[in-house]
Amino acid sequence: MQKFIEKIRIFMYGRNGIDKLGMFTVFMYLLFNGIKMFFTFNRLVYFSLWAVALLFLAVSVMRFLSKNLEKRGYEAQQFENFLVRVRFQDFVRVVNKKMKRLGIRISQIRTHRFRTCPQCDKHLRLSKKRGVRHITCPGCGRKIKTFVLF
Repeated sequence: MQKFIEKIRIFMYGRNGIDKLGMFTVFMYLLFNGIKMFFTFNRLVYFSLWAVALLFLAVSVMRFLSKNLEKRGYEAQQFENFLVRVRFQDFVRVVNKKMKRLGIRISQIRTHRFRTCPQCDKHLRLSKKRGVRHITCPGCGRKIKTFVLF
């Protein structure tokens, strides 16, 4: 096994390898490959999506195996600049925050119910007690009437 790993290490020496743009192209390949499965009834759309997926895969493999480090580095830098312009990090931060909140909700589903304040959008955690609840938002002080069904 060590000989195989060493041969791969020697083969990959001086090549570009994986970077953010390469990972993006792999993700796009998987995305288009997954979407095409929903269009098996329409051959034109299916094969079009298949061709686009193969194009992303080819670009990914080309970038991964390329020895032209200068050109691949320039492309990666342009991609990084694009991500900064579209504020991708802010998007990732918001998605992570929402996923963390969803994880908390799922872990506490047996004991609590969650509501959102209509004025300040603060998330409120209520006990599972059923019926009409009168609560005060700790963020804005608004009195809210809500109903917990189950």
